[in-house]
Amino acid sequence: MSKTVRTEETNSLKIFENVICKIVEIAASDVEGVCGFVKSKVSFADLFIRAGQHSAVDVKVSDGSAEISLGINVSGKCKVKNTAEKVQQRVKDDVQSMTGIAVTKVNVYIYGIVFDSEDNENNK
Repeated sequence: MSKTVRTEETNSLKIFENVICKIVEIAASDVEGVCGFVKSKVSFADLFIRAGQHSAVDVKVSDGSAEISLGINVSGKCKVKNTAEKVQQRVKDDVQSMTGIAVTKVNVYIYGIVFDSEDNENNK
């Protein structure tokens, strides 16, 4: 799960995809309204991976650029579209600034809305 990203003809920089995944998780969790992450794809290989090693972030690096997909749950108090757009921008900015890898696309999938227990009691 590692990709080598060439920076110059004589030098190379190796950045593992799991490092980029961690940057994405930290960046997205800092956005107001994001309540958690959801793993969207389950493959046959996932059956043999420990529960703590599943990632809700998918990173594909090719030709020095990255395409990122992540699944999140959002708060019932936020505007879903605005939150998703903020996640896209924050992830793109943080990955590019920390790694130097150009981010061509950030796909954000909203899998659920989380309501606080206080909201549920007020609605009854």
